[in-house]
Amino acid sequence: MINEAIILLGGMGTRLLPYTKTISKEMLPVYDVPNIFLLVKEAYLSGIKKIIFVVTSHNKYLIESFFSKDDYLDNFLLDKPDKQILLKDINEIINNMEFIYVNQEIKGTYGALYSAKDYITNDNFIVMYGDDLIDSDIPITKCLIDNYNKTLKMQVAIYEKDNNELPEKGIVKLKNNMIVDLVNKDDEHSNFVVHGRMLLNKKVFNIKDKLIKHENDEYYLPYALLNFNDVYGYKYTGNYFNLGSKTGFIKASIHYALKDSKERNDLINYIKEEI
Repeated sequence: MINEAIILLGGMGTRLLPYTKTISKEMLPVYDVPNIFLLVKEAYLSGIKKIIFVVTSHNKYLIESFFSKDDYLDNFLLDKPDKQILLKDINEIINNMEFIYVNQEIKGTYGALYSAKDYITNDNFIVMYGDDLIDSDIPITKCLIDNYNKTLKMQVAIYEKDNNELPEKGIVKLKNNMIVDLVNKDDEHSNFVVHGRMLLNKKVFNIKDKLIKHENDEYYLPYALLNFNDVYGYKYTGNYFNLGSKTGFIKASIHYALKDSKERNDLINYIKEEI
């Protein structure tokens, strides 16, 4: 059974200052909801029942408050059914999911993952990067779970890019759909990059002492996975947004606004006027 997920939220959002001086980047809006809600909803629709947030003291309070019952607000809206409907999705999630908050103690994405190890009870679990928003017809988390059930291999979501869009390093090298290395742009590679969804086994927690530190004394999770020969590169299709950048938030907000039939035409007309 795969019903637990770890969401990595250790960053301070410095690229989004000054807004993130008081509001954590996870609570910044993507169209009409905090972006963290979209990740949790993806997990919920994929059958996840428990979320472990890896947080800092900077962002814990607002996230914890959002994913908690608010009796005062619920009572205030008792005679306002049109407003109650706006909270339907979040209240359903609050009533049906368990949330745990842990502080990151080791730097890097592997360090954030390791901080949550004592709260994972099953052999396999989902990992989600807080900065990576993926909108697909079938939730990408569910796709990873379905593919695990077929292959019984750990899963990492990978996305194909044109050569001119690739980063300078960290590009996936594949063999029979298995990830065998992460290489530089000038090396032989697959044109695929890792995006922030994974389905991992608890054995990943046993390799901490084998890892080397990268920049800023950080341990990077994708490189940690090279210690295993059973990591499947799941080639997904969908819309990806990097929420670590200002343009990523703008693109994501436009994308989700265009899915709203009530706002779509007005927004399209406005964009045409501005262009």
